[in-house]
Amino acid sequence: MEIRIGERFGKLTVVSKDENKDKGGCIKWICKCDCGNIVSVRSGYLRNGTTKSCGCIRRKVKDISGEKFGRLTVLDFHHKYTGQNSHATYWHCKCDCGKEVVVSQGNLHSGKVRSCGCMNVDRRKEANTTHGKSKKTRIYTIWAGMKDRCCNPKNNSYRYYGGKGVLVCPEWSNDFLLFYNWSMKNGYNDNMSIDRIDSSKNYEPSNCRWITCNENSARTCRTIFITVDNSCLSINDWASCIKVSDTTLTSRYKEFGKEWLEESIGKVLESHDNSILYKNKRYASSI
Repeated sequence: MEIRIGERFGKLTVVSKDENKDKGGCIKWICKCDCGNIVSVRSGYLRNGTTKSCGCIRRKVKDISGEKFGRLTVLDFHHKYTGQNSHATYWHCKCDCGKEVVVSQGNLHSGKVRSCGCMNVDRRKEANTTHGKSKKTRIYTIWAGMKDRCCNPKNNSYRYYGGKGVLVCPEWSNDFLLFYNWSMKNGYNDNMSIDRIDSSKNYEPSNCRWITCNENSARTCRTIFITVDNSCLSINDWASCIKVSDTTLTSRYKEFGKEWLEESIGKVLESHDNSILYKNKRYASSI
């Protein structure tokens, strides 16, 4: 289709035929942009819509100064980057914490960047320290042990849990804080153990409760509970806590007795040295 004088393509109006062709021999047309600029454009670029202006459309940037994205408030335009295959607009922003940063408009609109970085720091602090919810706490050990015996085939108790199809619901498995908050609302204390109401079903809010160690022991003949420093945990959970196999703790329990095992675990917690559990019986009798 022949291009005609006066025909419009986007913001461009064809003024005349360019006497010069491009290096490939393609016909070009002299066009006037609505902004007033005059440009020469290949016929194919006009027809397929590749070129719709002198370039002013790309250069025009919508001002988002004053808008807020998460903790960031946009102060003013910073710069525009144009590469061979991409371009981006960058804005000067101020975080609620007071720090100023430069962020691309794409990251602001997508929500990928919502602070100067302080938001991630605060989230980590909340996950690890708020109300004592750290990896050293008893409830964290229970949560980690629950996941391990359901998801890790190398766990010696896996055959009783994951091996039988028992899983931890995604809500708990992916977020310790959700498990923690549910526990606090449902009677957790350091003398209780988590129990599945229906042992054939998963670890999930509708099928779990907190009961005393003695109650849990009565329900499960194979479960052995050990109390150290007022913390009552199953052998499986203590094994996860001090990084030994539950088979090791069970064998020490059978060989040396509950009192020795409680004292030994206490020493491991104090010294961070679990080699005590691998000493011979003669050493065990004098510990």
